[in-house]
Parts: sequence; structure tokens; C-alpha cells
Amino acid sequence: MRYILVLTLTIGICGASNYMVNGDFEQDLNVGWVQLMSGGGTTILRSTTYDPDPDYEVYVYKASGTTGYAHLSQTASIPTCNIDLSFKAKLYAWDNYSGAWAGAAVVIEYLNSADAVLGETRVCQWSYDCPWTNAADCHIIQVADSLWHDYSYNVLDELVYVPAVDPDAVAKIKITLVAEVAHC
Repeated sequence: MRYILVLTLTIGICGASNYMVNGDFEQDLNVGWVQLMSGGGTTILRSTTYDPDPDYEVYVYKASGTTGYAHLSQTASIPTCNIDLSFKAKLYAWDNYSGAWAGAAVVIEYLNSADAVLGETRVCQWSYDCPWTNAADCHIIQVADSLWHDYSYNVLDELVYVPAVDPDAVAKIKITLVAEVAHC
């Protein structure tokens, strides 16, 4: 049994990384980012070798046989929901064991000024039995394949798909790169 989740990402908001600290990963990951890992086989690395371009990307990985996760996240204050969010990601999730699931995602959480999560958008890929689903507070955007893709949207426009979130209450966004495995 083997579970592989790969996530590599470059991120910019409003065409630049002006809301995110080290949003382009050009500095060490301890600058601006929080790393959380659980279970064995977790890795979070930064390198210039994941994408053909010469810039840095990050690799978030959770593998093999135990329930757990690797998360890399950052919360940023935003002046309004009428901002553009863009990132480039390569997502891969796979498992070959009945009763287990794997998922890889870029999760955008919408927070109020007290850091309470109001809702989220997940750009993701997952294996069979993954419990991630659309809901009033969660918009799932499933990627078609495990190739590099550019993603871009206006946060205010995206909130149409997350009707539980009042755009006027959103004061922050939290970006989390997620690799998860669960044995049910």
C-alpha cells in the first residue's frame, strides 16, 4: 500500500505577493509560513527543481500507510474581498487501499477579524472515499490532472460559490497547502 500526495505551488495575490510574506517562496519557509505535520512520511521542502522555471516552489508530501497530514499555511489580512488570487500548482493524490483515502489541495479559508473560519475554497485532487464535498461553506474545485496549472480568480466572485460567507465579514484569508491521508 502506498499513498502519494504531491503539492507544489507558487502564489501571488493581486499579481504580486504584497499581502503574503514570502508568497513566492524565495526565502526560507520559516519566513511567513507555518508548517504542521502529523503521521509518518511527511515532507515539506523548498527548491527550484519542481517546476521548469528557475524560481522557488514548495513540495508538500504525505505518504505510506499511516493517517496524517502535511500542511503549510499563512494568514494574510486583506483590505477587501475584491482582490485577485492567483497561484500555480501541481496536485496529485492516489491510494490503492480500500477504506483509505488521500487528498492534495490548495485551501483558501475566509476568516473574520477574530480569525474564525467563515468558509473555504479547495482547489484539489483526491482519491476514492475522500470526504471532501461541496457545501454552503465549502467550494470544491477538482483539478483535472496532475500537471502544472495556473489558477486565478477574484475572491469576491468566488464567494458566490460559498454562500455561507458574508463578504463584508471577511478580513483575512488563510492559504494552506494540504497533503492528507486517512485510513478509515
